[in-house]
Amino acid sequence: MKKIIQERLLDIQKEKNIKILFSSESGSRGWGFPSPDSDYDVRFFYVRSKNEYLSINEGKDQYDFPINDLLDINGWDIRKALRLMMKSNASPLEWLQSPITYMEEPGIREEIFNLAKQYFIPRATAHHYLGISTNLLEKGIVGEEFKIKKYFYVLRSLLSAKWIIDKNEVAPMEFHILMEQIQERTELVEAINLLWEKKKIALEGALTSVQPIIHEFVKTEFARCDEAVKNIERRDNDKTELDIFFRKIIEQYG
Repeated sequence: MKKIIQERLLDIQKEKNIKILFSSESGSRGWGFPSPDSDYDVRFFYVRSKNEYLSINEGKDQYDFPINDLLDINGWDIRKALRLMMKSNASPLEWLQSPITYMEEPGIREEIFNLAKQYFIPRATAHHYLGISTNLLEKGIVGEEFKIKKYFYVLRSLLSAKWIIDKNEVAPMEFHILMEQIQERTELVEAINLLWEKKKIALEGALTSVQPIIHEFVKTEFARCDEAVKNIERRDNDKTELDIFFRKIIEQYG
């Protein structure tokens, strides 16, 4: 499948007259808990020609391609990516850590990720993950059951917020690393692992009974994090370093 994705990305590069700087897997495959029928969430950063950036028209800053049974492909112009990084948007932080890479200009991932960490705003990103967690918890319940997939989405978001709040650093993308934070909670970990065994063979919409121990953890940990995040300082970023990097990228690849 990786070869098919790489060939499609090369076609996109040619069709749109862009240069793909970096591409990786997002979503459940990147997080480490795909369902048997999960599609491939392919994400990439691209750069256009220098002349396009000098035009009075801003040009295309994002490409979304029709989703088929297997592929969901989405790309951001590097300027859009850098603008979002300045606000500590979680998506670039995750894509740049993905364990599954499809294309990369030499050294570009490390360079952009180091820049992203420099512009990381713990308060903003933790708030983002807490918002996802509480929203998904409400949407996951179907009657007296809960969507297995949603359980892991809720847990991943909450554990990401916990990581940021407790460690004051960018949260890792992969779920198994986030789980290291609660290894001493034996019963909770066992419940999550049992659910993970179900998820390995369950299709996307599969349901399970509500897991009281997981729900209680989510409720209490969310309350703790929601209070703790208020004590993290607010911060605004200066765009200088991003501008320097952007101009360098245009000179090199545009």
